[in-house]
Amino acid sequence: MIQPELPPLPRKRILIVEERPDVASDLAAPLEARGYEVHVECEGREALVDASVLRPDLVILDLELPDMDGYQVSRRLRSLYRAWILPILMLIAPDQPLERLRSYGAGADACLPKPCDQGELLGTVERLLDEGELELG
Repeated sequence: MIQPELPPLPRKRILIVEERPDVASDLAAPLEARGYEVHVECEGREALVDASVLRPDLVILDLELPDMDGYQVSRRLRSLYRAWILPILMLIAPDQPLERLRSYGAGADACLPKPCDQGELLGTVERLLDEGELELG
């Protein structure tokens, strides 16, 4: 008996908010290779608009943006979306415990030092997306 072909699962959508194109490209490449749909924005205000239009499954957010800082963007996203609907991964400077605490206080679900190790980035993204599915399921 021939099994009917199932439609492909929708790809998870990730919004990267990073002002430097080279860093954004370094973040996007392993995610796209893993099959994620990746969108990049370089300013906080544009990222907020994109988030409302794209409805991403996860946001990767840098602290330093030209128009507003990552803490402000994270707080605005949290005012628009409940924590379990939109995981936020904040990129912080290495060895900065205060930035980590402030990031969590602004609504981040996880923090990674910048530059990110690809394996750690992929593992953290997958964990956050899996946790989000458990919350919604």
